[in-house]
Amino acid sequence: MESPQQISPIAARLGAGEPPLVLDGKYRLERRLGEGAAGVVYRALHLDLKRTFAVKLLKASPDPLSLARFRREAEALGQLRHPHVVEVTDFGIDVAAGGVSYLVLELLEGVSLADFLRERGPLPPGRALPILAAIAEAVDAAHARGILHRDLKPGNVWLCATPEGEPLVKVLDFGLAELSDSYPAETGEDLQPGEGNDERLTLTGALLGTPLYVAPEVIQHRAASRASDLYSFGVIAYEILAGRPPFQGSTAEVLAGHLEEEPPVPAPRGALLPAAIWQALREPLQKDPASRPTSAREVVEQLRRAVEQADLARWRAAELPRRMGLAALLTLVLLLAGLLLPWPALPAVDRWVYDLRLRAAPARPPDPRILLVTLDDPSLAARRVPLADRADEIGSTLSRVLAAGARHVAIDLLLPAPWGDSAAFSDLVVRHPEALTLAAFSGPDGSVTGTGCVAGLTAAALGPERTAALFGFVNLDEDPDGVVRQGRLGYHDRSGRVRPSWAAKAAASLPSGAPASATAADTFWIAPRIDWPRFARISWRDVPTALARTPGLFRGRLVLVGGDFKRSGDDRVLYREQGIAAVSRLTLQAQLVDTIVAGLPVRQPERAPVLAITVLLTGLAVLGVLCARRPAFPGLSTAAVAAFYLAVSFPVFWREGRVLPVSSPLLLALLGLSLGLAVRRRLPPRPEVAP
Repeated sequence: MESPQQISPIAARLGAGEPPLVLDGKYRLERRLGEGAAGVVYRALHLDLKRTFAVKLLKASPDPLSLARFRREAEALGQLRHPHVVEVTDFGIDVAAGGVSYLVLELLEGVSLADFLRERGPLPPGRALPILAAIAEAVDAAHARGILHRDLKPGNVWLCATPEGEPLVKVLDFGLAELSDSYPAETGEDLQPGEGNDERLTLTGALLGTPLYVAPEVIQHRAASRASDLYSFGVIAYEILAGRPPFQGSTAEVLAGHLEEEPPVPAPRGALLPAAIWQALREPLQKDPASRPTSAREVVEQLRRAVEQADLARWRAAELPRRMGLAALLTLVLLLAGLLLPWPALPAVDRWVYDLRLRAAPARPPDPRILLVTLDDPSLAARRVPLADRADEIGSTLSRVLAAGARHVAIDLLLPAPWGDSAAFSDLVVRHPEALTLAAFSGPDGSVTGTGCVAGLTAAALGPERTAALFGFVNLDEDPDGVVRQGRLGYHDRSGRVRPSWAAKAAASLPSGAPASATAADTFWIAPRIDWPRFARISWRDVPTALARTPGLFRGRLVLVGGDFKRSGDDRVLYREQGIAAVSRLTLQAQLVDTIVAGLPVRQPERAPVLAITVLLTGLAVLGVLCARRPAFPGLSTAAVAAFYLAVSFPVFWREGRVLPVSSPLLLALLGLSLGLAVRRRLPPRPEVAP
């Protein structure tokens, strides 16, 4: 305990409970607030300003050297302005009161960090970091002005209440420890934080600072430095997080711990702090001052990063398995959606992309074995006879074409019933039924037209089966935009039997690469970029001349006969090749025949593998959305994969003839990302880790 000779006269009087005194005629001391190592603190009223302050009276009666040092320290503190440093508004020496030295400080309402920790125990990192950051700002601001604290400890940190609820941190007693009285370092008194006695254990002369928080170099009687304050700051950080200082026991045991021992791993509430936080705490507690961080802010930043890493590790341990399960569940939802989704989901989009692929595909010449015989405008102008009256002419001419070596003749005209009375046409049908294909058309009501041209004796001569085998349906499947992109190998009649299409029956006369697995009722895509203007063709009016002069023109060829003239009515369909031209039905049928003979080179992939790959990739993207630091990266990655898929679909179409679906996979990907983002918003956010 202190001796009376060490207490100034005014402090002794106040301590004895004598009436309040006035200091330097300005400050009336009203109530004792507390006592520390450096002095006694009173609530005081400024008589002129009528404002209350805290006045700190230094305990010792200073000698001239101490007075000079006090003035220097007080002037420095008066210039130190920082929101987390208690403000010094005045200082002086009251000669009339016996030469007592005093400091005038702002009056703080609140509780010391020591009392706060005694009541609350160790703080979680989230609550500890703001307090440590405020202390660090105060320490670094003082160091920047060349001021050392020399006695950093929880008792010198004040937590003031604020309207926002978060405490305002104020650091007290900067630079005053050097002016304090000394106590022998060899005392055997046990040192325990938070018992009210650590304030009495500030040592000067042999030791500056409180043993529980003092730096090793100060214990070794070396000069205090910024690193010494950082060591004390590290001890405070340790105590806030662990609930106790790193070294406890008698003064000798505590000092030995600072000098020789490694701090024990903190275990607040029985659980070890994460390794990253413990490693960050060890940095300011290094025995060698040169090995410590260069600033208190650096200590806090290391702790913050360590806390963030520990939070992230806990988040990963708890959330990653959960989110992987959610991603698997959402993937199953996508699979079910893909099974229920129409394929394609948006036909207009797929048609548009198909047209883009078609326009960009390299053109190829048509099959040279196909010859088009066209009833064009010059042919009609040369002999103005209705089609119903030209059965003999056409029948006899086509007989000559077959006699010239033509492999097959297919007529793309819905022949009228009166043709059945033509001897020349009947002779053609009866003599060459296997080398002849005629056109039939099925109306919306199921009625069939075009078959009346073979009846009577001609039909009786052939029999029902051979008569029916003469015909192929010329029906075309137009898309909603009026463009024909696909054909059929056959159609189902009312009895359920499959009847061949006109193009399929005509193509059967040529060696075909059509896959054996293709059934008669299959639809197929027209081969891309058949250069249809290059089909070998001859006008009907020139056929007799060609038969007389160059009969070899027809040898081994599939001859397709049909209309190719303006204002042909039903004989003309809108097929926009590359979106700019309309072609006759004969030309379109020729493309269908060419596609079948080429082996149906354009095919739609099976739905199952495309769906499986789409769902798998989208499921991985959903997992990325749920687990990634930023959902934008998986979203952008998915968009990049979608763009790559779309781009690759073009060369795949040109070289392999595969029409990769577009709208359904993209819709599934969009649905998956949307579900992933919606679920992510309801999950705990991923902790951020500063770089």
